[in-house]
Amino acid sequence: MVEDEVVKIVYKHVEKQFPMDCSTCNHHFASLKEYLEYTSPTGKPISYDAERGDWKPLKPFGTFSLRTCQCGTTLSLSSHGMRLATLWRLLQWLRKESSSRKINMREVMDDIRKKINDQALRQKEAEPNSQINRTE
Repeated sequence: MVEDEVVKIVYKHVEKQFPMDCSTCNHHFASLKEYLEYTSPTGKPISYDAERGDWKPLKPFGTFSLRTCQCGTTLSLSSHGMRLATLWRLLQWLRKESSSRKINMREVMDDIRKKINDQALRQKEAEPNSQINRTE
């Protein structure tokens, strides 16, 4: 697995989480692009499975990326619902990438998040879900 493939897989999974609404102010996010434009990042992504050293979790705790809505509520995008085999491949890649780059896993995930965010923000609003090859 290479980084571009990781970006495509994670992007595909994340965009399935839209539309979504803020549970406090009820702001409606039609797309990842709108979500990124209306919210601000909160820390680096975290994989609770990787943090525990569980590279093939049967019941994953999940990976989360947090952002703050303009109303102050913390919102999250997560790995919930991802096929186990796909999650395991991503966790194995994360482990190897972190080791080869000699940086912690959260830094690697943050690099992936930035690439996904950059790609999403370049999309035309009229085409919120048509930007990537849909293979997982």
